Amino acid sequence: MTTDGARRRGPYGLEYARIHVPDMAETIEFLRYHVGLQLERHTDEYAYLRADIEHHCIELISDPSLAASHTVSVGYSVQSAEELADLRDRVSAAGLEVLALQDRMKGLCQEGFAVRDPNGLIIELFTEFQEYAEPPTVELRPLKLVHPFLATDKYDECLEFYTTVLGFQVSDYVGDISAFLRSEDRFHHSLALQRNKEYFVAHLCFMMKSFDHVMRGRARALYKKVPIASDLVNHSASTSIAFYMFEPKHGPRYELCDGHRVFTPEEHETHRARRMVADPRNIDVWRAADNDWDRF
Repeated sequence: MTTDGARRRGPYGLEYARIHVPDMAETIEFLRYHVGLQLERHTDEYAYLRADIEHHCIELISDPSLAASHTVSVGYSVQSAEELADLRDRVSAAGLEVLALQDRMKGLCQEGFAVRDPNGLIIELFTEFQEYAEPPTVELRPLKLVHPFLATDKYDECLEFYTTVLGFQVSDYVGDISAFLRSEDRFHHSLALQRNKEYFVAHLCFMMKSFDHVMRGRARALYKKVPIASDLVNHSASTSIAFYMFEPKHGPRYELCDGHRVFTPEEHETHRARRMVADPRNIDVWRAADNDWDRF
């Protein structure tokens, strides 16, 4: 805990999502071809895929009993043992159960713990996530898994949990229906929340190497007739341009984006969250009018 009035730090950045899938081989091929991930290790039970030097950004768990995928956990790195200890203290002080990391994950970091958010999503927090010496030699690949977007019927509780307990900072609001939260890596948002009638992981966002690579991913989706849940969107809040694919058996919607805003160190400490009008043009500046909600 800080004693000098300094801001208590949040997690550094999103590292991975853990997803249960009905057909792991099919999902591996989907993520390799359509997202550009590289398969690093797999057994009949699980698979690790990576985008850059971090050990993995997607962990798949085989569950043939499922009809559609189910995202059960996301993992965030923390910059130091001291900050991890402070996060653990804040979780305990909030009356939340401190959970152990998944057993395999214990061998991929220095130390860590987990906690359930108000939706039941497991948030894993850890230091010194293992890395490879070099990124994959795949040209058409993401640079980073940037954020999950959570739709939730516990929006207010989640906002309190992620900001007050875990220390995320709000970058922007859209009305009283969405909040974009940043972590210490200074991306405009490392997590987003949407007020909804039910809970689900709405999408996972990957930052590609260029807009050209976003468009090449889109072309691959069109060629393979993968459903494009939302075509090119110019995000007003994060300044990124993206499209979204959705095959329920392979995971939530996958967003491939370019140009996601990164705050400067000064902006990260001084930015005041905007309260933007709940207008479609504050989600996508290319939308035509304020009655354009049903375009997709």
